[in-house]
Amino acid sequence: MELFKAAKEAMAMRSKWNEMDKKLKARVIDVEYKGIKIQVNARNEFLSLNIPEDLLKEKKEKIEENILSAFEVAGKKAQNIMTEEAKKLTGGMKIPGL
Repeated sequence: MELFKAAKEAMAMRSKWNEMDKKLKARVIDVEYKGIKIQVNARNEFLSLNIPEDLLKEKKEKIEENILSAFEVAGKKAQNIMTEEAKKLTGGMKIPGL
């Protein structure tokens, strides 16, 4: 009976993880960094990038640096949201990789 109970709990947890994954995918995060606008979802999937015309007049290295920084900011915001959602699901229990 314990094995059946454990399997049932695992299925329930999997269902909750799938639900959380859908919520993260649907949650859109807008980030603006030095005029660069990036949209990502909370699963850290990049949705759009908008570079202002005036930035395109800068040196290539400066453009690349600003774009990478904007992606870093967006990625950190998405990671923070993922971490918070995982804490809610696990009740604050530390699970490796989350």
